[in-house]
Amino acid sequence: MVRVELTPTELLMGQTIGTMRQAALQLSHGVRYGAHIMGARGEIAVAKALNMYWDSSVNSFKSRGDVGDIEVRTTTYVPPQSCSLYVTDRDHDDRRFVLVSQIDDATYQLNGWASGSDVKKHGVYESKAAGKPPAYWLRYDQLHDMDRMPEYVSNWQQNALDQARALHAKVLKKRNM
Repeated sequence: MVRVELTPTELLMGQTIGTMRQAALQLSHGVRYGAHIMGARGEIAVAKALNMYWDSSVNSFKSRGDVGDIEVRTTTYVPPQSCSLYVTDRDHDDRRFVLVSQIDDATYQLNGWASGSDVKKHGVYESKAAGKPPAYWLRYDQLHDMDRMPEYVSNWQQNALDQARALHAKVLKKRNM
């Protein structure tokens, strides 16, 4: 597990983006107001721990990951409490999901990660709240250790760099035609 301390500026950024996300939903989807703030701060913690850029997007549901192509799930539950990563039927099988616990306002713990397909394959499919659709739930102790995530991130960054180079070469080739 990895602990991340957010600076006052990062806390304010998370609060601002979380508030914008909540306003965009117009408080009509039954989501607690603070859930979006906590979620945005969890995303900042993952980006900070993995040394990745966080674009602070609003309303980009499922079109891209929260941090690169990584999805972040933040909870107030802290292991060994009943702490599980959830993935829905609509979530991408090939994305990586990180389970983050909020320790206090400024401290977040990255508990581990799994691919969407692994959570769907090994998780328990159930609804944990009245009125909520079922999801796949994988306990924190079944997740990959975070020290295996940088390998993935490094590979993802290299793939993105390779794609950018290929696109650049294609543009240069068209200019020279």
